Amino acid sequence: MSTYEVGSVLWVIHSDRPGLMAYQVIEEITKKTLEGEQIQYLVKSATNKSKTVKLDSIKGLVFEDSEEAKQKMIENATKAIDGMVIKIQANVDKLFNGVQEEPKVESFPPPKSSHTLKEGYQWMDLEDGRRVQVKLPEVLK
Repeated sequence: MSTYEVGSVLWVIHSDRPGLMAYQVIEEITKKTLEGEQIQYLVKSATNKSKTVKLDSIKGLVFEDSEEAKQKMIENATKAIDGMVIKIQANVDKLFNGVQEEPKVESFPPPKSSHTLKEGYQWMDLEDGRRVQVKLPEVLK
C-alpha cells in the first residue's frame, strides 16, 4: 500500500460511480499487532458536507497528482470512444457499403476448357461453386 502524508490531497477516479473526487488525508493510524504493522488513512472529500471515511473503503484509482488523474480519465475516455467508433464503423460497412452476404446460388458449371486464364491471374473456386479468375498482388505470389 502506498504511504501518504497527513494534509496531502489525493485524487480518486471512482470505479463504483462515474467521476473524480479529491480527498484530503486528515489522519494516519498505525496499528501494530502480532501479524505486523497496518497503516490506515482517514480522508475527507472536497465537498461541503463530507464525512471522514477510511481511504481503503473508497473504490477507485488513487492518484497523488491531479494531472495523473486527468491523463488516466482521458485514456479511459479515448478507449471508450474508440470502441464506439469501431462498433459503428462495422455497422456502416455492413449496412451502407454493400458488405452483405451474397445470395446463395445453387452452382455453376466449371468454365469450358477453351476458356483461357489471363496473364497474371489465377483460378479461385468460390464457396457457392463458381470458379473465377483473380489477380493477386505481387506480395502475395
